Amino acid sequence: MVKGQRRAESSEPDSADRSSFTTKSWVSVSRRGAPNTIPSMSDPGDSSRLDAESSDSLGELDRELAALGIDVSNFASPARERVEEEVDQPESDDSPAPARRKGRRGSPLPRNFRLLWAATALSNLGDGLRLVAMPLLATSVTSDPRLIAGVVVAQRLPWLFLILPGGALADRFDRRLLRMRLDMARAVFISVLVGAIVLDQLSIAVIYLVAALLASAEAVVDSSSMAMVPATVDRQDLERAVGRLGSTELAMNDLIGPPVGGLLFGLAIAVPFGVDAFTFVGAVLVMGLMSGSYQPAAAAAVASEDRPTMRASLAEGIRWLWNQRLLRTLAVVSTALGTASFIGNAVFVIFATDTLGLSDFGYGILLVPGALGGIAGSLLAPRFRRFPLRRTLPIAVVGSGAATWLMAVTSSPILVGALSAVSLGAVMVWNVLTLALRQRLIPDEMLGRVGASYRFLVYLGMPFGALVGGLLANEYGVRSAIFVSGSILIFVGLSLPVVFRVVERQGNPLESEG
Repeated sequence: MVKGQRRAESSEPDSADRSSFTTKSWVSVSRRGAPNTIPSMSDPGDSSRLDAESSDSLGELDRELAALGIDVSNFASPARERVEEEVDQPESDDSPAPARRKGRRGSPLPRNFRLLWAATALSNLGDGLRLVAMPLLATSVTSDPRLIAGVVVAQRLPWLFLILPGGALADRFDRRLLRMRLDMARAVFISVLVGAIVLDQLSIAVIYLVAALLASAEAVVDSSSMAMVPATVDRQDLERAVGRLGSTELAMNDLIGPPVGGLLFGLAIAVPFGVDAFTFVGAVLVMGLMSGSYQPAAAAAVASEDRPTMRASLAEGIRWLWNQRLLRTLAVVSTALGTASFIGNAVFVIFATDTLGLSDFGYGILLVPGALGGIAGSLLAPRFRRFPLRRTLPIAVVGSGAATWLMAVTSSPILVGALSAVSLGAVMVWNVLTLALRQRLIPDEMLGRVGASYRFLVYLGMPFGALVGGLLANEYGVRSAIFVSGSILIFVGLSLPVVFRVVERQGNPLESEG
């Protein structure tokens, strides 16, 4: 649980201050999957003919038995009733079309989702490049640690102010067009930074401005992107879709982007930012290939002059979340888990370099197993649909907590890396399953606002957890912070079965049809 992470769910999906499913914090159940059905490969006409022949055969058999003195008129056969019912069923123009084969393991997800997935991969590759390049850029213009730390503040602060309005905007406009426009805006912002570098006009103020503008756009983009997912896949495929998005974000942000960003920065300072701008343009082009409208139907039916104010829209989303006992409970639990995880996350770099004795390069290598574990957890999470979530979710939390707790009592970097993989893998299982649940339960016209309200609660707890971790490490040593982090996670995980039981007794089932 205490592996360093990109930001700060979802996170989900989910990186903690970036999305609901790509985080080491718990922002982001599913239900057990419906029984699999084997679709018929025969022609519908053949099926009707076979049903009629079956009915004729049964009638002929009855007549032969009657000739032998055996009366079968008082006997009922389930098979006979089913066949006769199907044969006698009149055809109607209102009859639903044959069901599509949905949710089969290994079956390709729809084209619109694959395009959204590709656009997400491109933009997150740019984020990964910038993750390393932006701090390096700051060090090229100043050596003042306070000014360099200010870059982090500029990247984080807009989230607290814009995540809720971003969710409201995602519920008002076409989510695809909103993201495309903001991605183009981000490409322009990055291009301005590249121009300042090339023209030798770069200053720390320019870096602050660009970082804040990028973070402001990103707060809205994340809400619109996650709200689009249910419109691109079938309901029973939500876990697969969320898992793939989460694993792709982790791969681009934590594995591929940072080392490539450092390499490109070494070639020329402006290069990683130029590539970042092109990734946003590429994402826009890919999303332009998606078909259909992604504006909530309720918003499209309301004239612009009749829309409620932004404040009223935000209040409606917050009230809706708070009035849903199950989602409210998950939001509170996720906030507690995020706070607990950041008690350890805040001091993990000190633990790695001072306690484990790793170099800066060794610290970077130590982060790789955690990222791999998170990717594996994202991809494996859909398989847990078959199990009751009242059991799966507590096991995930306890598993993450136990792995974090064990980190506090070992001095082996190899073991710490393995435990980080287990911890983040368990976090991603939670994020994927709970995010898929939210997307099933929240009405389409409120996906942006309610999802943003959920994440806002979680993000509020993270700074508090980081503060507690710093105080514990200062007073009792860095191991104490990691130990407390793991202990709280275990306690919450062990308490979840009781919490879920109370919620379900009040008429809020954790399991329902996908």
